Amino acid sequence: MNRINLKKMYRINLLLMLFAVLMIACSEDERWQYAIDNIAPGQVSNVVVENVAGGAIITYTTPNDDDLLYVKVVYQMSDGSIVEQKSSAYTPKIVVEGLGVSKKQTVQLICGDRSGNESTPYLVDIEPMDAPIYEVQKSINIEVDFGGIRITWDNPLRANIVLTIYVLDENNNFIEVQNVYSNSSTGRFSLRGFPSEETTFAVSLRDRWENKTDMLSGTFTPLFEEQLDRLKFGRWNPPGIPYIALGGWDLQYIWNGLLTNPGYSTSWDVTLPHSITFNLGQMAQLNRIKVFQRWDPYPYVFSGYNVKRFQLWASPHPNVTQDFATWLFLGDFTSEKPSGLPLGQVTEEDIAYALEGEDYIIENNNTTPVQYIRIHILETFDGGVNIAQLLQVEFYGQIEK
Repeated sequence: MNRINLKKMYRINLLLMLFAVLMIACSEDERWQYAIDNIAPGQVSNVVVENVAGGAIITYTTPNDDDLLYVKVVYQMSDGSIVEQKSSAYTPKIVVEGLGVSKKQTVQLICGDRSGNESTPYLVDIEPMDAPIYEVQKSINIEVDFGGIRITWDNPLRANIVLTIYVLDENNNFIEVQNVYSNSSTGRFSLRGFPSEETTFAVSLRDRWENKTDMLSGTFTPLFEEQLDRLKFGRWNPPGIPYIALGGWDLQYIWNGLLTNPGYSTSWDVTLPHSITFNLGQMAQLNRIKVFQRWDPYPYVFSGYNVKRFQLWASPHPNVTQDFATWLFLGDFTSEKPSGLPLGQVTEEDIAYALEGEDYIIENNNTTPVQYIRIHILETFDGGVNIAQLLQVEFYGQIEK
């Protein structure tokens, strides 16, 4: 038998084997396939309702039908639309969600089988509590801030919310200016960039089902502030506080306006706590400092050598030393992750918050203008004592002209 014939026989045998495997597989499918019928499954029983914020959790016993596929609940949303949720036949509960203001309604529980048959609806009443956004709204506090307003709120259920901020324009219409997305247990946001003149602001909340609260509004006069000119900043060191940096991560990078590596890094010879000093090049009464964390490699924020806790000291003159008594204390600050998650875990909200820069308000009655800065680094996120890093810093306040 020649080589060509051998190849033909091999191919024929291979095709026969594949055909046999397919036939066996089809037989197996047929063996386990449920027979098609037109018999509807029975109803659920032993139904128990737990009303929760914005919905209900309904538990039940499923009927004893071999081909039961699912249980579904049919209910009406706050806007009048009819929706349904399905749950597996193996899960003895189903969740109603997305409802707004508390309102009693009757929902349907329907069992479905693999033949497409559905049971007679089982009717049960639910009366959910208000959706989480309405509880969050009760906790909202709006205060005047530098360049705008500061908003805080509590969200104990950690619901996904959208806080929308509006400004009243010259035509007496509220114009949407900012959306803030959050699911943290506590929230805070500062809207800035407004002149120091009377302005009416408003906020409302919505969730992913488009439930929406009424507006809360108020009229505020933002506190005046301006950003200090970073081009005037410069390296400077008083007696007793030497300049120590890791090669290639020099101090001047933290005011170059770029949110890319390198920033400033202490060298491995440093032991925390450690002070860095520099000259603002201008006299100003400081309102706040904005600190940007190193984020590359993404998402490095709230971890590693990023500064977690620091003190801010300042002086109107260069006649200072390492002795803190020669400086003015402006504040003790701690970086706080919005989500509150443990080290090594971050949410998209955490990342966005860090990339926008963290604002530290200088709650200080001392109105002395200053020019020389001392950032005293106390702790990093990794808890180490040998190295600390800053990517960028900005200062805001009233500059002496």
